[in-house]
Amino acid sequence: MKKITVWVVLCLLLLLMACSRQTEIKDLEPVATQESSDDTSLFKEKIPSTANRDSLPFASGSNGISLGLYNPNGNIETEFHFQVEEGESVKKFISLGNMIKKDRLYKLILLVDYQQVPFSVDDGEPLLEFDVQMKAGQTIEIPVEVPPLSKGLHDILFVIAKYPDDKSLDEEFRKKTDLNHLLFQRFSVSVGDNDTPNKIQFDNTGELEDKNLGGVFLSKNNDYQRWLTENVGLNERLQYFVHIGNSVREKDQTYALVILSDWKQINITQDKNVLFYKLQEDNAFSLKTEVTAPDQEGVYDLTALLISNPFQKLDMYNRDTEASIRVGVNVK
Repeated sequence: MKKITVWVVLCLLLLLMACSRQTEIKDLEPVATQESSDDTSLFKEKIPSTANRDSLPFASGSNGISLGLYNPNGNIETEFHFQVEEGESVKKFISLGNMIKKDRLYKLILLVDYQQVPFSVDDGEPLLEFDVQMKAGQTIEIPVEVPPLSKGLHDILFVIAKYPDDKSLDEEFRKKTDLNHLLFQRFSVSVGDNDTPNKIQFDNTGELEDKNLGGVFLSKNNDYQRWLTENVGLNERLQYFVHIGNSVREKDQTYALVILSDWKQINITQDKNVLFYKLQEDNAFSLKTEVTAPDQEGVYDLTALLISNPFQKLDMYNRDTEASIRVGVNVK
């Protein structure tokens, strides 16, 4: 009964999101916290067989990480758009292979329609994030469940952070996070008989620039100098710039921009935590924004996501997501 009540609350939350795509979800807290466990890679829910694991692709730029998607019947998903009935949750198994020679921690978060929301793992209570510690060479299938969604087309994006526990401020470590510190499992879902793409109100916030930039880039000043770390005081406002560009794709490419601070979605402007852009070929935008440092000392990771083709039916060719360098914000 408790879990049913929680799902009802989440359904109402997602319905409000669907009614107002631009409305910020403030103070979003997990319904539950992850229970401590000696082995976070063991799950009660399993697929019938993993004999076809060798058919799973290696994640792009992942340096030895395999990533795939199974349905509950144990079949590898080869398409990335699914149909569900109204009131039906979305259940999948994310296959993650830590095919390297050392143990590693991974963190999962979920964006539904570019808003961070709770999800369930292994039929548990909804969480905003889930950590899994993996052994060297280990492959697991993580049972995930997205709560029932409102009628229409939805974009589902699982973001998987590698080594989120590494808070090093070493510049070489920060440089190595360029292009390969996150993994993405993205697909679209049509609920009911309505799969019409949502009409997007494009923000195109910022200053239009004539720059040869592809993807997303963070800088401390309004330049293109690589920004790796920053020292700030408790509760201090940290101003910085977000640059996005379309130098490598076809004309009229669309994007959703999201920013994460320590794996929690934050505002980009005063009242929005996602911005939508429509960029012609070789267009670039520079946007000044800020984040308020927490009131506790520590190193906090700042990362921007640029999600291509928002609110579209997805296939293997149009579901790209790009990430900026993981900037280390040292609060002291």
